[in-house]
Amino acid sequence: MNKKILGGVSALAVGVVGTGVYLAVPASAGASGGSPATAAARGKHRPLRGVRAARGIHGQATVRTKKGFAQVGWQRGRLTATSGGTLSVRSADGVTWQWRTDGNTKVRKDGGKSTLSKLATGDFVFVAGLENGGTRTARRVVVPKRVPARETASPAPSHS
Repeated sequence: MNKKILGGVSALAVGVVGTGVYLAVPASAGASGGSPATAAARGKHRPLRGVRAARGIHGQATVRTKKGFAQVGWQRGRLTATSGGTLSVRSADGVTWQWRTDGNTKVRKDGGKSTLSKLATGDFVFVAGLENGGTRTARRVVVPKRVPARETASPAPSHS
């Protein structure tokens, strides 16, 4: 079931990115002062940059599984604390969520498999998992090799 839920989250992310590209490509083509073919010939039209710019900060979705519906969530941000099987992650917009970890939580750090004990406060992470009754359970925690430039700035003050 967990693979299907994460597959649903992946499908949602692809849909969001696709929408961003759909909206960004015509705008960037119009801003370049020429046709998309002319811009591409000059090497200035790079639609994949629109994909990278379409990253969200945090979100939630309801996905259908064989057993019914499930709530899933995801968040990008800085790891602010780890304590007793709980990760606290603060997004760039100041929102802080707590994620519970368990034996099903998979961790990847610097492109390889890792463990929860190797996560450090201050790491930039992407967390995805299930939400049930206000409790978020992390299924995946990824520490990327490269941190996006926008993420090196300090987060805004929390409004929650």
